[in-house]
Amino acid sequence: MLGMSTLFTRIRLAADDPFRDPNIRLIFGAQTVSVLGSQVSHIAFPLIAVDVIQASNGLIALMEGAFLLPFVIFSLPVGALLDRRTRRPVMVVMDYVRTGVLLLVPLSYAIGALSMPVLYIALFVIGLATLIYDVANQSYLPELLRGPRLAEANSRMMIIDSGASVAGPPIAGLIVGRLGGPIAIVIDSISYLASALMLRKVRHVETPPQVVDGKVRTRLRDEIREGLAWVLGHQHLRGNATAALLFNFFGAIANGAVMIAFGRRELLLPTELLGFILGAGVIGLLVGSILSRAIAERIGVGRSIIFGGALIPVMPLGLALLDSSMGVAPITLAAIGAQIISFFGAALFHTNQVTYRQLVTPKALLGRMNASMKWVMLVGMPLGAVVGAFIAEHYGLRAALYASAIGIVVAPIPLLLSGIARVIRQPEHAEN
Repeated sequence: MLGMSTLFTRIRLAADDPFRDPNIRLIFGAQTVSVLGSQVSHIAFPLIAVDVIQASNGLIALMEGAFLLPFVIFSLPVGALLDRRTRRPVMVVMDYVRTGVLLLVPLSYAIGALSMPVLYIALFVIGLATLIYDVANQSYLPELLRGPRLAEANSRMMIIDSGASVAGPPIAGLIVGRLGGPIAIVIDSISYLASALMLRKVRHVETPPQVVDGKVRTRLRDEIREGLAWVLGHQHLRGNATAALLFNFFGAIANGAVMIAFGRRELLLPTELLGFILGAGVIGLLVGSILSRAIAERIGVGRSIIFGGALIPVMPLGLALLDSSMGVAPITLAAIGAQIISFFGAALFHTNQVTYRQLVTPKALLGRMNASMKWVMLVGMPLGAVVGAFIAEHYGLRAALYASAIGIVVAPIPLLLSGIARVIRQPEHAEN
């Protein structure tokens, strides 16, 4: 059987195609298997809470907050620390960490110790490892690629994420429905192990960060401040980060756990079908990722980011308008349509703004920039999850969906005020 690297060497690629580099193929392969596995946990964790533990709506909604809390607490120091060292070894270790922590969930189930606190702790540690991995990954890719090749690689990364995610939720729904959530978690742990082994095979020698002109390394606090100042001081990055903060805060009110609970308890959908509905959204991600570069060239990079953001609230609003009395088939078609539109917009927003911020940021600040962006963008998500838990517990799951949709509508306003709509094409790579 052909390995991924061998397979791509037999496909004729353009001279400037990023996939001509076997290291890029390995990095993308690692991303593919880990995303495919994580889709299983994305569905398995909430369904364990619903069907195995039988937790309340409020406790289920808090699961998203447990995963995201490390992003708020640790994003800034993580970025500064990663700017001091090579990134790929860190990515490998974080894959190993996620492998081990995930295996604790089925082990707890086997010995009769599975509970919501166990799920919260597992999600918190997985969230911390994911934060470190993501910041290292986004800072490592510009080490290998520049300019248009970096933009193409980011688009491909989104496409591969989407392709893996298309298969993930339906498979997850079947696995959870047939074998149960705890067994499904084992599959995700194996995917992270496979990702770690692929990353270890990368042969690119990363250049260790060096102190410039013999200067003494500044204190960690000063380096954190420098990265945050770069993001908040750059008009377009500040607008992107603020818009993403609003998207994520209001999106967290109707997070994935809330949607899954709504589908099971309000729409009375079977687990298998719920997996297919959630998986349909990545069709929009796939199409949006493929077309993102063409749309940006057609209407401009800035306008494509704004247009994508305006489509995101379609999903929570569309889901909130559904009712079990409509019947399974109409519910399924409407939910799939809303998912596709919303995720298409998310792909346009994410792909173009990630490439833009990588290109305008000096190499020495990439880790801190990515971490600062993550912190600003995600700081509101745990709070949003708490607000969503309160609304779901006291007013119902449907009310949480409406609150989310109404709030997301205002999120593109900072993009409009930042002036990014005037950015027509991606800039040249900042070298200093």
